[in-house]
This record gives sequence, C-alpha cells and structure tokens, in this order.
Amino acid sequence: MKVARVTSWGSAPEFSSAPDLPAPSPSQAQVKVVAVAVPPLVRGRAIGKHPSARGAALPYDPSVDGVVQDEASGDLFYVNPMAASLFAERANIERHMLVKLAPGADAVAVATLVNPVGSSWMALRCRALPGTVEGATVLVLGATSTSGRAAVSVARSLGAARIIGMSRNEATLATVEDLDERVVLQEPFTLPPTLGPVHIVLDFVGGRAAVGVLQSAEPEPGKDVQYIHVGDLAGEESIGLPARLLNSRPIRITGSGMGAWNKMDIKKEIGALLGAVVKIARPQDVITAPLADVQSVWDTEEAKTKRLVLIP
Repeated sequence: MKVARVTSWGSAPEFSSAPDLPAPSPSQAQVKVVAVAVPPLVRGRAIGKHPSARGAALPYDPSVDGVVQDEASGDLFYVNPMAASLFAERANIERHMLVKLAPGADAVAVATLVNPVGSSWMALRCRALPGTVEGATVLVLGATSTSGRAAVSVARSLGAARIIGMSRNEATLATVEDLDERVVLQEPFTLPPTLGPVHIVLDFVGGRAAVGVLQSAEPEPGKDVQYIHVGDLAGEESIGLPARLLNSRPIRITGSGMGAWNKMDIKKEIGALLGAVVKIARPQDVITAPLADVQSVWDTEEAKTKRLVLIP
C-alpha cells in the first residue's frame, strides 16, 4: 500500500510504500481513500506545532479528515477528524466515525469545505453562548478568506440577523456575498462608531486587529460582546489585550478549535455541518494533486495560496 508520511518535522510528507492493512475488525470498515484536504490545520500538524501533533513520533501522518468510499456499495463517507491516517490508499476506520454522504456528493468539495465551514459552525454552535446566534449581529474578521466566506453563510443559516465583513482588501471584500455591511481593515484597526452594537466577533485574523476590534466594538446594553478566536491570518502569535479593556467593557473571550471542543461535540454537530457543506459550491481556488506528487506540490506557491486536495 502507498502512503505519505512526514519523516522530518517541517519537511513535506514523503510518498512511500507501507505494509498492506490487516483485515478490519468487526467494528471497522476497510475503505478506499478518495480525497483528503490540506488546510492550515494539516500543515500545522506536519510541522509539529499544532497541539494535536505535539509529542507525536515520526514517521507521522498529519491528515485530519477526508472522504472515503466503500468499494462494495460505491457509497461515499465523510471521515470524522482524527479517525484514521488518510494520507494512504486505504484505511480501516471505525464505522461510527463514518458519515454517509448523499448520492452524487462532490468528494473534493466536501473534503475541501468541511474544515473552513466547520471552523465557524463549531464556533457558533459550540463556543458561542447557547441561543445567542439567532437574531445577532455577527462580525466576521477576515471575511475574504475561504473560512471567512463560509462563516458568512454559516452565520446566516444559524439565524444571524446582521453580518458585517471586515478585511484589508476593499475590492476583494466587495466580492463576499450576503454581507449586510463591509468594513475595510486598516490601521488603527477600529470599527466606525456608526456601525452599532456587535454581539459576536468571529476572528480569523488575530493579533493587533483583534485588539482594535475589541476596543471599538459597541456592546448592546445588558449583553456581552462575544469574541471567538478561530485563526491567525495576520501571522501574529499573540493578542496583547490591555488589562483595562477587560475591566471596562463587557467582553466574553473564548477560542474555537480542536481542544476547545471535543469529539462528542463533533459527533453531535457533524450531520448538520455536512448538510451545510453540501449546499456550498466547490471553491474556485481548489487544486487537486495525486498523493504520489505530495512532496513536489506541498511547498509550491499555488498549494500554499489555494486549497490543496490530495487524491490517493
């Protein structure tokens, strides 16, 4: 069987041969791997810096989730995160970790979108206070990223009444659909006072931009501004919040990601999440490559700036 494994932290996975899989146990299914995406999460695991990879031994499979096929029936399934090593031709997977996809599902689109759609879905469903999304004003910081665009769709589907998109590039921000308002992100990273109350901030940017938004976001009287940190597109490792900000404004700060929510949260949400995913068209910036080419394509500019999906 052919696989791809990281053999040196920070290097691209290497395509190689591995022993064939043993027969699956009674609780498992042996499936063919169809499509595995390489989002920032997988890249973070490949360099050993994501919490889920710390302490792992080499060689290491950094894959998280993907789409597989039962060759006997032809049915496609989504594989829950961390259920199996998927940089491989085949995998033995516990049946309860498989979610059947509707006939005709686009395997590449599903593999691509679950991570970016899931980032906002899990944030709003599992990290925002229960019952606070419906009717809320949600600000998406980093709205032009794939995850940010997905967040607009997710927030709307969960009942947000008003969605504000914020990003650096005004022209690109204008292409983000279904926004009620747009704010260009620029120094000193503040929100205009005419924007009105903000209930939830979904932050895909982090760093100084997050501080500026929290300092200027207007709370609705009697309610907190819920800040949910999801990503760090700014490339800044820390968010330096002034202590007086926490003492003087009604702000509730939390994060969203593996560790902030758990496997039971995923199991509870995955059906509805996939229902949202299949309604979204495949992004135009998706590129596919054979798993055999993983080492040569991994560090290319195209693979880093677009959505790479590997096809075993």
